[in-house]
Amino acid sequence: MRHTIKYYSSVALAFMKMSIQSGLEYPINLIGWILVNPIQFIVGFATIKFVVQEFGSLGGWGFEGLAFLYGLAVLSHGFAVILFIQTWYMGKGVVIGGFDRFLLRPMNVLFQFLFMDFNLVGISDLIPGFIVFLYGCVQVKFHCSFVNILLLIMTLAGGVLIRGAVWIFCGSLAFWTKSPTNFVGFTLELFDRVTMYPLTIYPRALQFVFTFILPLGWITFYPASELLGRRPDYIPVNMALVTFLIGVFIFALSCLVMSLGMRRYESAGS
Repeated sequence: MRHTIKYYSSVALAFMKMSIQSGLEYPINLIGWILVNPIQFIVGFATIKFVVQEFGSLGGWGFEGLAFLYGLAVLSHGFAVILFIQTWYMGKGVVIGGFDRFLLRPMNVLFQFLFMDFNLVGISDLIPGFIVFLYGCVQVKFHCSFVNILLLIMTLAGGVLIRGAVWIFCGSLAFWTKSPTNFVGFTLELFDRVTMYPLTIYPRALQFVFTFILPLGWITFYPASELLGRRPDYIPVNMALVTFLIGVFIFALSCLVMSLGMRRYESAGS
């Protein structure tokens, strides 16, 4: 077991090194993304500030809490894009036989697929995330204790796993549909609408859906509520821990779906 972990870790690092070297071959492209990509998040954050200034609050949340929530959402988005962007193109790989090379290697297919591309450009999403989140922490006077830092780490880890799980599941549908069509645009819009704003702005029926059926509310809203002292009475458990456990569970479930899909894989021309 120890040897296997060491071997897989070394391969993952080698994959990441090659991806970073490949990305640095075109430094202007990377610099361009770092300069331009944050604009969309800064504009989104400025829009929230304008709305709060005009109407007072959003779903019962003031601007300070919204800054904390928004920054946390952008951070988890940034980490997820860095680690899982290759899942956006899974359908194309199924159709053109891109998984053939993974099957020829004596390693787990999902492991190879996830680590084959370390998205260096994703750093451009993390920059505005850190800026807005730190600003939100200052505004809400967030106490950086060991426990709170641990809760933040669990929240981010769980949120990233939930995002990655949804993308893997959507990409795995290609094994059955034999189509390169994906739902990336839809999922990105859904993540933005649910994670960057308080869940309380939606009707109770949608709050139920995003809590118990498609648990996107756990990516940011519930753990952020707990960290800011706004815990809902109907959820008496540690929310950051729940986010992490949900992330692990549905990520494992999505990996199972992909594994079942691989049994239907027919190589090029499928």
